[in-house]
Amino acid sequence: MKISTALRALRLPLALALLVGLTAACDDNDDAPGTADAAPPQPQEAAPGEPGPLDTEQLLDLADLGYNEGSEETAVIAVIEFSDFGCVFCAQFHEETYPPLAEEFMEGGDVWWKYIPITIGGFPNGNQAGMAGDCAGQLGAFAPIRDRLYAERETWMESDNPHDIFVEWAVEAGLDAEEFEACTQSEETAERLTENNQIAQSIGVRGTPTFVVQGHPVQGAPPLDNFQSVLRQLVAEARGGEAP
Repeated sequence: MKISTALRALRLPLALALLVGLTAACDDNDDAPGTADAAPPQPQEAAPGEPGPLDTEQLLDLADLGYNEGSEETAVIAVIEFSDFGCVFCAQFHEETYPPLAEEFMEGGDVWWKYIPITIGGFPNGNQAGMAGDCAGQLGAFAPIRDRLYAERETWMESDNPHDIFVEWAVEAGLDAEEFEACTQSEETAERLTENNQIAQSIGVRGTPTFVVQGHPVQGAPPLDNFQSVLRQLVAEARGGEAP
């Protein structure tokens, strides 16, 4: 089953209620982490100049954005993630929650995961980190650089010269230093990151991480047990069986 690369509105499955109100996210308005509302999100009117609630009624072609994991041919569930390398909750999610999800659902062929790097949080050296991650993806080493950016986020955020740090990591990941440097300094890479940010903000992403699970937005990082339960139920329903 080929998963659509378009973002569109879908009915909220009952299982996804497990994720609402149990998430933590970095606010896009400052560097300090915040906590998502405890109650299910309600429609609200945005202040002038601010993005409104996450709007999955838009039809957006995301095929050329971000980096994918899992088999699009065998998967029955799609997850789109908008994350910022400077966000502490994004880091915690990728260090603690994402590995078991990847092992169970992506390696198992049930879930197709698209990671879209954004830099709306205003973190120190965040744009350079976003471009480094994007270039690593363009050159075929997204996962190891993504993991390094999260694991050592304080190192590059506090550095006066993060560029050299990223080049060193790229070389250790097997990339060519000159090719990587050229990519991180190109206007095309900057434009790609800008496009990611614009799309995220156009649909109302206000904090990171934000997920779109089968078309439904989940703002903030859910606990592992809840995310696993939801994905198991959605996969079972999509395959016509019962969740384990």
